[in-house]
Amino acid sequence: MSSDSGSIEENKTPRIENFGVSVEEYLEGLAKGIDILEVRSLERWGIPSELVMELIEINKRVSNGTAKPEEVVRGLQIMSPPIRQQRIDEDAEFVEPDSV
Repeated sequence: MSSDSGSIEENKTPRIENFGVSVEEYLEGLAKGIDILEVRSLERWGIPSELVMELIEINKRVSNGTAKPEEVVRGLQIMSPPIRQQRIDEDAEFVEPDSV
């Protein structure tokens, strides 16, 4: 028997992180349609605050199947650290392609 068998069960335990959000703040955010825990989680993951809401909106459209290919690419760019930094640097130069 391997001594690793117990560690698999330990890895299944969900991890709860403290994002410093009160119940009142959480409920206020939900009333406005914002999951503040998701916002804080993405910020902790390294996504700049100014891109978090954009990513959340893209994720909603991806989930319900209405995202355009350009939006999917944009979401991947935001989530990818090297591309994210390049994208932040070039953000002012971005022009959306014309619809055909």
